[in-house]
Amino acid sequence: MAASVLSSPADRAGAVLTVDLAALAENWRLLKRRAGAACDVGAVVKADAYGLGLEPVARTLKAAGCATFYVAHLDEGLALRPILGAGPRIVVMHGPNPGTERDFAAHGLIPVLSTVGQVRSWRSFAMANDVLMDSLVQIDTGMNRLGLTPAEFTALMNDPDGFVGLTPLALMSHLACAEIPAHPLNKQQYERFTSALSAFRLKFADVKGSLANSSGLFLDKALHYDLARPGAALYGVNPTPSSPNPMIPVVRLSAKILQVRRVDAASPVGYGATFQALDGAKLATVSMGYADGLLRSWGVSGHAYIDDLRVRVAGRVSMDLTTFDVSDAPDSALGPSAMVDILGTRQTVDDLAKASGTIGYEILTALGRRYHRRYLPAPGSSAAQK
Repeated sequence: MAASVLSSPADRAGAVLTVDLAALAENWRLLKRRAGAACDVGAVVKADAYGLGLEPVARTLKAAGCATFYVAHLDEGLALRPILGAGPRIVVMHGPNPGTERDFAAHGLIPVLSTVGQVRSWRSFAMANDVLMDSLVQIDTGMNRLGLTPAEFTALMNDPDGFVGLTPLALMSHLACAEIPAHPLNKQQYERFTSALSAFRLKFADVKGSLANSSGLFLDKALHYDLARPGAALYGVNPTPSSPNPMIPVVRLSAKILQVRRVDAASPVGYGATFQALDGAKLATVSMGYADGLLRSWGVSGHAYIDDLRVRVAGRVSMDLTTFDVSDAPDSALGPSAMVDILGTRQTVDDLAKASGTIGYEILTALGRRYHRRYLPAPGSSAAQK
């Protein structure tokens, strides 16, 4: 008989990730207020809700009023359906792989059709099985990523059977430079999308348009159309990088101090001896590293906080450990329960990303699974604190 575990997950973990679900819900409401009156503001919850936990995030957003959710893969949609129940829309942005169409239909998942092959396969499936359900058709308007090319879209439009059997909910495209309001590609994509949508509505009069991502909601309302797809902004990432962040911080990440030591003589710290500690320096090592989502590049110039004191990373981030120079911290702040704040109000996701040479999206989606995750519930949310 196996012995029971007597300690709590919070006690066993090396770091604590706190997710403020009330802030998440308020961020969705803020984006909803930004949108045009007729625009359905959904939520992108792919990649485990950007690393914050699909179930508590989705339940919170549903309780706040969100009715359309976007994921990348079919398996994400399959996991999300029992969480949300039958009502909300779930859009799978990568569409159906060959042979998966029945799973979309069985679980009420809406595919995004981005290639001629996907359009034909979904058309054949729908007609052969008498399936009448929504889909989205995606076109490329200048990003050269997913979507029908202009030539492919025109050919399908000119083919009497090109879209036969489909029930398009919306025509969709994706802005490449929405976070840079003055970028000329925004205007070009808007014009190309408007032209394509006008043509598509000659076949499907009631079809909606979907173009705006998080940053797109901070552009002219003409770009909002009918379905908006905010993602990172929900989780506190700044959708307007050249201006103050309008979003509320959602995450806090605090690491436990494993050891504090005083350096007796000037000597190097960590792998590669890239940092030189001064004689008498105090060093604190915490129980997290790049296996937990801290990027190694952060170690070059990174910092964190003990209370209001800024402490710099000392040496390289290693797999499970990171060391800080805490020479200026009083011993009273370095006791057995002391923690170092990696993310919070003093250092946001965007701040950490900048110091790591990346973007907030990568910081969030890299968050490790070894943290103890603590959820602060939103009023009226069924997402429980853990």
